[in-house]
Amino acid sequence: MAAGTHDIGAARLDAFVDAAFAFALTLLVIGSSRAPESYAELIDAVRDVPAFMIGFALVGMFWHGHVRWRRHGGVGGSLASVFLSFALVFLVLVYVYPLRLMAVSLVEYLAGTPAIIATREQLAGLFAIYGLGFAAMATTMLLLFVDGRRRAPDASREAMTVEIHIWGMLIAAGLISTVVTRIPAIAAYAGFAYAPLGLVIPLYAMWSARRAER
Repeated sequence: MAAGTHDIGAARLDAFVDAAFAFALTLLVIGSSRAPESYAELIDAVRDVPAFMIGFALVGMFWHGHVRWRRHGGVGGSLASVFLSFALVFLVLVYVYPLRLMAVSLVEYLAGTPAIIATREQLAGLFAIYGLGFAAMATTMLLLFVDGRRRAPDASREAMTVEIHIWGMLIAAGLISTVVTRIPAIAAYAGFAYAPLGLVIPLYAMWSARRAER
């Protein structure tokens, strides 16, 4: 009976987290709070698709991290895991706003039509808010894996350790980016703190996989 209760509790917690992430994705799509009512508005909405793709990928990264945590850690969970899952839900619902603004401003910059961010000071402020939110969510994921590793079966602990290291890299990138925003001469380049992740994390994952095979 106790095991069944844990299974039900874990399933309900995961369903709640899934619903929160789905709602966050909805906020990314309907940031204007209403559907297009003319052809011109439809074209404007279509232009937002690249920004939505960026936001979708990032929100999906955190959601899938929670999925992997459950897969490696099994059913049940501690009070800490419940608290951290709730914290993750809270953070994603707050993080979605700077994420959407960041994604839209990035697409505008790449298209050569910046409109949302008018000054370097505003750009630095956006990077700072985004970086803190990114680091906070990554920290929550890292703590979930730390807590889960204590209860995980032996076969999953190595995978949990790899996850902890990867989320640690993500935390470092968010904090470095935030610190850079406080240096006026290079504040506009704070976003480049995330660039190495696209190479470092896959290389580390490959190295970890080969080490596990040996």
